[in-house]
Amino acid sequence: MFIMLTVASLCGVVLIANLLRLACRNPETESLWIVSDDAILCFISPVVIALATFGFISLGWRLTHGGFSAVSIEGWGGSALIIAIFVGLWFLLAPRIRGYRRKSGSVPSGSTQAKT
Repeated sequence: MFIMLTVASLCGVVLIANLLRLACRNPETESLWIVSDDAILCFISPVVIALATFGFISLGWRLTHGGFSAVSIEGWGGSALIIAIFVGLWFLLAPRIRGYRRKSGSVPSGSTQAKT
């Protein structure tokens, strides 16, 4: 059970980081609140730091208290299921971010196009 929490927190860090990277690179998502500097610094960073800290501390605890051989088969199965869920979330959310389009009447910032 403990290894599943470790895997879930570390997978959460990887998923959040990759989705945020994808959203920040897409020029059409600049209007989303989640890619603003304030949201990243005040909301996302503390969440990622807390998840990563818990994940690495619990991974270190597991290594010093019996290692990975002390993990039951149910723990490994649950961890594999958690990884599969996070990979599924990536394949569900990443295309939505890549295909994000602004509402039809908005003009990109810095554009010289007139609204029609």
